[in-house]
Amino acid sequence: MTKLFIFFGLPGAGKTYVGKIAEKYFGYHLYEGDQDMSDDYKKAVVEETVNDELRQEFFDNLIERVNKLKEEKIVVTQTFIKEKFREQFLNTFPQAKFILIEASFEIREKRLLNKNRFELSLEKWQRMNKIFEKPQIPHEIIYNNDEGEEEVKKQLMKIVG
Repeated sequence: MTKLFIFFGLPGAGKTYVGKIAEKYFGYHLYEGDQDMSDDYKKAVVEETVNDELRQEFFDNLIERVNKLKEEKIVVTQTFIKEKFREQFLNTFPQAKFILIEASFEIREKRLLNKNRFELSLEKWQRMNKIFEKPQIPHEIIYNNDEGEEEVKKQLMKIVG
């Protein structure tokens, strides 16, 4: 059975960063969920017109893509703002383990300002903070507040190692 971990959380928390550490040190295949964003979805993000219909289409595509992966150990990174999409993913992949990647507000804001993500202005990021639904599904947490890989590696070792 495939080992499947979902790293989710707010923008700037470091989901992809933690995923790259899982890939580098623990042999996981990293799949960044954002690569499944359609042009319509990207446009809706920029225009702030994303709705649950577009999200559903996005998650249907994400589920289809993950279903096609053949690797034994997989990490998927995605924000998963809404609980219903986390539940949908978990219903499709009952072996999936969700890991909330957390970082302080200040660190996430600093990371965002240092990144050049076309679709995510500081104002949009602040609105995303407000609509991110607190996870109710079973999950663990990795704290990504420190610079460097060592602290994240220690936490990952306990979860995926």
